[in-house]
Amino acid sequence: YVLKGSNYMQLAGSKPDPNNPNRILAKSSYQTAIDQDPEFFEAYIFLGSLYQEEKNELCIEYFVTATQIRPGNIDGLYNLAYAYQEFDRDEEALAVYRQMAKKDPSFTPSLFQQGWIKQFHQKDIDSAMFFYNKCLQKEPRYVEAWHNLGMCYELKKDNTSAIEAYKKALKYNPDFELSREAARKFKI
Repeated sequence: YVLKGSNYMQLAGSKPDPNNPNRILAKSSYQTAIDQDPEFFEAYIFLGSLYQEEKNELCIEYFVTATQIRPGNIDGLYNLAYAYQEFDRDEEALAVYRQMAKKDPSFTPSLFQQGWIKQFHQKDIDSAMFFYNKCLQKEPRYVEAWHNLGMCYELKKDNTSAIEAYKKALKYNPDFELSREAARKFKI
């Protein structure tokens, strides 16, 4: 049923249209896989991802179940945390990201996303900078963290540090458009 669902997804194309007949059949196939094996972790992830693409909060239920089946699975936890984040359930997202950081301290996306929530949802720039810096300590080539750190420095009116952060982002990815725009603004 998972293979059948994957084939339907190939036929459905990349547009997340919940009314696409092939997408409906894919969801039905993945659900049948779950009905036949309620412990089938991957099917919950597939269904959760489909609903998430469609901006349907039902995705959270599938990701929660997946994390109950495999509590230590970082990918399942990340899917759950990111879904919480997308649906403005920040405290739940932050709790799962913290759990991930304890389980796998080397998984830097959980640190980055905590910074993102602090910066964009909670407007707590100092905390955002803390998480971006922690992320960059573990993975100095994390371009998005450098860029967002530059944005934070700009908000704090520290243009010198902002420029340095944007330069670092461009050092690791010269084609990163957001940092290129920021660099043009500062005439770097």
